[in-house]
Formats: sequence, C-alpha cells, structure tokens
Amino acid sequence: MTTILVIEDEKSIRDEVLDWLRFENYQVLEAENGRVGLTLAQQNKPDLILCDIAMPEMDGHEVLLEVRSNPELSHLPFIFLTASADRDSMRQGMNLGADDYLTKPFTHAEVLTVIQTRLQKQAIHELQQQKQIEMLDRAFQEERKKRLLKTRLMAMFSHDFRNPLSLILLASDILYEGERMLSPERKLHQHARIRGSVHLLLQMLDDMLLVAEMESGYLEFVPKMMRLSAFADETVKEFLLIDQGVHKITFFNQLDGLVQADRKLFRQILANLLTNAMKYSPAGTEITIYLGEDNGRIHLEVRDQGMGIPESSLPHLFEAYHRANNVKHIKGNGLGLTIVKECVDHHHGDIEVQSVLNEGTCFIVRLPLVRTEPTETV
Repeated sequence: MTTILVIEDEKSIRDEVLDWLRFENYQVLEAENGRVGLTLAQQNKPDLILCDIAMPEMDGHEVLLEVRSNPELSHLPFIFLTASADRDSMRQGMNLGADDYLTKPFTHAEVLTVIQTRLQKQAIHELQQQKQIEMLDRAFQEERKKRLLKTRLMAMFSHDFRNPLSLILLASDILYEGERMLSPERKLHQHARIRGSVHLLLQMLDDMLLVAEMESGYLEFVPKMMRLSAFADETVKEFLLIDQGVHKITFFNQLDGLVQADRKLFRQILANLLTNAMKYSPAGTEITIYLGEDNGRIHLEVRDQGMGIPESSLPHLFEAYHRANNVKHIKGNGLGLTIVKECVDHHHGDIEVQSVLNEGTCFIVRLPLVRTEPTETV
C-alpha cells in the first residue's frame, strides 16, 4: 500500500487532507511540524511527502533540504502546500528540489491529481533506473563471461599446443642425434612428422584468431573468385601430413572452374571437419571427402567410420564448448563445430549431420554456388 506523509501545522487542513487520502485507500502518516515530520520520514520511508512551508520549529524548506541530503529519502516525490502569499517562498522551494506545489485553498480533486501524477512519474523513473541497472548488470556479466572465456581459451589452446611442439622437438632430436645412422626413409618420416606438426600448429593458431574475431563480433566475410577445388586439394594434403597415414583418407574432388567463396572461412570449414573426423575415428578406418556441385550449390561432404554422435547431443552439436558424452575422454576444446557453423552461416549456407553411434558420422555442407565476381556496394 502507498504511504503518504502529510506535514501541516494547521490541524483542520491536515485532517481534511488525511480524510481524502484515507478515502482513496492511501496509508497516511501525519506530523504537526517539520521536525516531527522529518523524524517520521526517516523512520517510515513513505512513498510521497506533502509538506507545508511556513511551520514552527522547522519550516518546509529545511525539511526538504534534509530529505534531499538523505540517500534513503532523496528520491521521494516532495509536494509543497502553500498559501497564495507564500508564492516567492514556494519558488525558492522548487529551486531546492521540490517536485510540485498546491496552493491553498485546494480541492480534493487537485490533491489527488498532483499525488497520482507524481507517483506515476516516480514509478516510471524507478522503472527506467531498474532497466539501466539491469542493462549495466548484463553488460558486466557479459564482460565477465568474455574474460572467463578468454582465460579458458588460452588455457585450452596452450595445452593443445604442447603435443605438436613436443613432436617437433622429439623429431628434431632424433634427426640431430641419429643423422648418420638413420636411413633416408626414416629421415623422411621424421621430416614429415615435423611438417605435419607445424601444419597442426598453424591450424590451431587460425582457430584462435577466428574465435577471437567471433567473440569480438568482427568476423569478416570476404568472398572472392577462386579455384575452390585446387584450394581444397591443398588443404587435404596438409591434413594427410598431419594424419601421418593413421587413417585411409580419400578425396573425391569434382568441382570445376572458378567459384565465389571466402578463402579463410572455407578453409576453416574443411579443416575443422577433417580434424574431427581424424580425432574421433579409430586408426585404419576410412575418411572420405567429397567436393562437387549439387542442385546449383557447392556440396562438401566429410564422412568417417568413427565413434558416432549420441542422439541427445545432436541438438547441441554446434554450441560452443559442447562435447558429446562418448568423446570426453579424448582431448578437445569443443569449438571446432562452432567455428564450422559460424563460417557456413557467413556463406549463407547450411550444414547437415548424419550419424550412427559406433558406425560413423557424415557432415554435409551446402553453400551458394556463385560463378561471377562479387559486386561492391557503394
């Protein structure tokens, strides 16, 4: 219930105003002078104050100054009750921070109108303040979330970097210490391990940069005419080095001519799908890549004979950091498919997944097929 404090030294006026307010179902507090009124305000925290100006012990101006200087009361609507002769004094009160005034004699309707208007404005002001507080809180939580994500990303990528770096060091030591003893085939094998690890590190760095761009909202889409089939072939060859013959990787490349695509984003699509296929497929199994044209669209397909994806994980597959329950024992950061989805979306394409648990998974990416130069917008 709304509480109104009436501070008025003339009892007849005070009683009349109190009767009006009670009739309108307001809860009321009354004070015969400013000092008593200020004490009641401090003790009860009313929703609005009606206050006479000329009063004994403490006048209305002094009450207003005390109210506005009190952090717990400073927001309260404050309305002066004043006689016609007090207009100059009332103006002074308005300059001190009063919200409105009523000139004696006033009517029941005038009192209620001023009170309702001020309470409505106060409610709107409080609502706006609450919204601002909520916005600031959301901004703070978002910033905190971003910082935690950055910390988490750095920790994960730092951990992921260790394996290829260790392989590079190990292969380098073997080449250095056994330079005269190693056969040409074994030397080539160690060189291939180093090259594969370097390619893997470069892919991780690309992932880091792309995630940073995604987090900042500045991931650029720059489509250009390119021989996508040749570019995809180069990417697959890099991953053959990374895989080191662990899987049987076959690439069916049937896309002809120049097409329009974003080089960096397409590489991320193919690279992350290949990374997942290699990571979650047993050694010796087949990984098949197909690139071609289907119904006027670019059709990319990456199929493996790996662990498959549980049905419960399919709706969450492209969410950041989500990892299916059956792969949590395998190292990963849960960002690969999020990156793929973001890159596909920037191409205005779509992605489909078909998976059977313990049999394998197939990702199908469809992108618009454009064979003309992109037009620049002015």
